[in-house]
Amino acid sequence: MRAHGPTREDTLGKRTRVTKKALKHDAFVDTTAKGTKFIEEHINRILIGAVVLVVAVGVVFLVVRGQRNAARQASALLSVATESLSSGLLAQASDQFTGLIEQYPGTRAAGAATCYLGTIRFHEKDFDGALQHFQTYLDRYRNPGNLRNLALTGKASILEHRREFAAAADAYLAIAADAGDQHATAALNLMNAVRCYRALQDWQSMKGTAERVVRDYPDTPSAGDARIALAEASGLLGPQP
Repeated sequence: MRAHGPTREDTLGKRTRVTKKALKHDAFVDTTAKGTKFIEEHINRILIGAVVLVVAVGVVFLVVRGQRNAARQASALLSVATESLSSGLLAQASDQFTGLIEQYPGTRAAGAATCYLGTIRFHEKDFDGALQHFQTYLDRYRNPGNLRNLALTGKASILEHRREFAAAADAYLAIAADAGDQHATAALNLMNAVRCYRALQDWQSMKGTAERVVRDYPDTPSAGDARIALAEASGLLGPQP
């Protein structure tokens, strides 16, 4: 009689049944490998994301009329610091952003400087420092937009790197919620959360999140991976009452 369920060949060519325990172990190893690769890729992406925002954010701060003198001066310093960042002068930009925050705390320019400092620390692999700056930005400056997305992405990546998968999943879900009509971004970050749930062996959350991608974003590049993850989680959960 043939054995039911997934099988694999051992080193002698004999086919053996794969248990749920083995599947869970394989899923965890696969998730850990993907997570490590994800962090490595994000080190450069986070910094590039900051540089892309440099010109747009700097111009907005400089053209807003009716700013108080302190805000105008802070905006001018931000422009100088972001120019250093976009030129790749990270140490110089770091000093300039830090000086801006100390001299003009509470200004919008100081908020942007806080987020950009997080990207510099991330690039330097100072993840503790990066997380502190990203979280400070998220706590003090609640405006939606690209800087919030940058801070959340950096935070999620660091938490995943630390194997704090539940908190990382929450951050990815927040990015997806902010994505609006950017369906590919929403689906991608939902699948990032799926990766974290797989690492936690939280098959129910993994299944539910993958179902959201299949249901709400069927035409995105992430939909295929979502269907695979959904089948995987459903198989590991077994028959539901």
